[in-house]
Amino acid sequence: MEWPKVTAMVGEVGRLVGGRYRLVELVGQGGMGRVWRGHDETLDRRVAVKEVVLPAGTSPGEREQLLQRTMREARVAATLGHPGIITVHDVVKDADAPWIVMEFIPGDSLGGLIAQNGRLPWQRVAEIGAEIADALAHAHAAGVVHRDLKPDNILIHGARTILTDFGIARVLDDSAGTRLTRTGTIVGTPQYMAPEQLEGGDATAAGDLWSLGATLYAAVEGKGPFEAPTLMALFHAILSQPLPAPRHAAQLAPTLNDLLSKNPDQRPSATALAARLTGLHHPPTRPDHPAPPAPAPKYQPTVTAPARQRPSVPHPPTHISAPDTHATPTTGGAGRSGPARRTVVLAGATAVAGIAGAAWALRPDSDEPSGRPSTASLKGHTKGVYAVAFSPDGKTVASGGEDNTVRWWNTATRSLTASVNGRSLVLAVAFSPDGKTIATGHGDSTIRLWRVADRGLVATLTGHSKSVNGVAFSPDGKTVASAGRDLTVRLWKVSDGAPVAVFAGHTSDVVSVAFSPDGKHLASGAWDNTVRLWDVAAESPLATLTGHTLYVSSVAFSPDGKSLASGGWDKKIRLWDVASRTSTATLDGHTEIVRAVAFTPDGEQLASASEDETVRIWDILRRASTTTLSDSAGALCSVAISRDGRTVASADRDVRLWSLD
Repeated sequence: MEWPKVTAMVGEVGRLVGGRYRLVELVGQGGMGRVWRGHDETLDRRVAVKEVVLPAGTSPGEREQLLQRTMREARVAATLGHPGIITVHDVVKDADAPWIVMEFIPGDSLGGLIAQNGRLPWQRVAEIGAEIADALAHAHAAGVVHRDLKPDNILIHGARTILTDFGIARVLDDSAGTRLTRTGTIVGTPQYMAPEQLEGGDATAAGDLWSLGATLYAAVEGKGPFEAPTLMALFHAILSQPLPAPRHAAQLAPTLNDLLSKNPDQRPSATALAARLTGLHHPPTRPDHPAPPAPAPKYQPTVTAPARQRPSVPHPPTHISAPDTHATPTTGGAGRSGPARRTVVLAGATAVAGIAGAAWALRPDSDEPSGRPSTASLKGHTKGVYAVAFSPDGKTVASGGEDNTVRWWNTATRSLTASVNGRSLVLAVAFSPDGKTIATGHGDSTIRLWRVADRGLVATLTGHSKSVNGVAFSPDGKTVASAGRDLTVRLWKVSDGAPVAVFAGHTSDVVSVAFSPDGKHLASGAWDNTVRLWDVAAESPLATLTGHTLYVSSVAFSPDGKSLASGGWDKKIRLWDVASRTSTATLDGHTEIVRAVAFTPDGEQLASASEDETVRIWDILRRASTTTLSDSAGALCSVAISRDGRTVASADRDVRLWSLD
């Protein structure tokens, strides 16, 4: 368990507690106790040992009562038995103080992640909330309430989210008789306490839900819902002020409003909350209803990843919706006549469904020539578009999005040629080099392979345990790579969908993957703020590239394979020398998260898409932005460029085609 490190008291390191648990290192402390990394001398295992610090001035009789209360609370916590609740191994008395022995979680707290990163992606916050809500539902069903739920009591270890410190607040609460003591001291964390608890009411399951709401609000906004310079001002805000509208919560906002209702009867139960949040970050799939004109696939094998895995150090969005299978494309304003010198396809999506696509405009940042207005608006998706890709011949654009559909567009006629039900949120799209197959990554943790000729589903590849946010074909077209939020990159054979390899090493969600042009290397970007390089043949790591200060959202190799570009939540684009594994440049200009990057075919320019609602074109040699494509339709999620560099496109709620002089 990782708490902020502090200096151990002289003489206590090495102490044997309860005749069994050796104190190795003091890893954290707070008002309720001190936590040690310890060693179980009997079972030879690493443990976390928490010393519950009883209030000063406690009489011997009160001390004994509190000791017995701690023992009972720890025993109750030990019976909960849920993967989202920390396992309590033992509780012992040593030197008249209670010590709770728990499993050791080598990770970070949610509070630590907020401190490091500021706000977290709302989809990730929804996922964390769903897991904690499920743990609370289990505890509440057993008659146990937490009483002090806050970011520091939520631990993140890989794909696991764990709630800790059950019952500790109650022990200290009982020592004072009430949360508000005679001296006005509060047992708990006021910023995350429900209004009724601040008024002296009993701790209840509804209070836990308010605390979870405040915790999720802090995670998605980077600060708590109510902040004030003094304790009394904080009380006043929580008790009487309206909830400040969250700015970054997107589809999580209505749930936060419900959780932070000042009326406990209006808050959802933990069970209902878990279902609601699971529906947001991992929507259930609909029954299969393939949209015409695609015929039923001839076979749909489901391939499961093998149990064997490489040594592991090891990870969007949204509403449940029926796919629109009969959308009609419309043609937007026509561009100028004459051949285009270069065309770029840019893709993005609105963060919140329901924002209509607006007209796009080119704004040059220098004396470079500006591009043409969009020549077509391809309408059909009913919600945000998350991914777009060109066919190798440039005649087709494929797109996927929040409406669960995969759509094919004819770039010459500006028309929709086919639409199929992707069966789940479509987060990534890629064409095979021969143009015969499309791979899609989905919110239901699968990769699907589709035949381009008849739009038939060839195979559904299973093995990831969380959503697949990135897919890429090898240059020879024999292998497809997938990036999963389960912390892994996986390789699959295209011929039969068989799993080939699992690359583990990232410590948080992997959201982007790319093959080098020679197929020898893979690059992956993840929410652990790193880019990793992998040797495909050896199935082993090559390097970890550090420099981004927040999540890495996209990676792309240059056409010659000598350079790598990455975009991140720190609003920056970094260029890397692949041979030396060093950063060669940082491109600044975007004012919000950079969601995607892609090189032009000649390698001289780079396109980037951002949540600031712009796409920028960068001159690689000059390290400068030469053109900005802007609109007001919402955040952009994806960028793609045609192989011949002559075709133009972008997507928000719609797919748009562009032409650059």
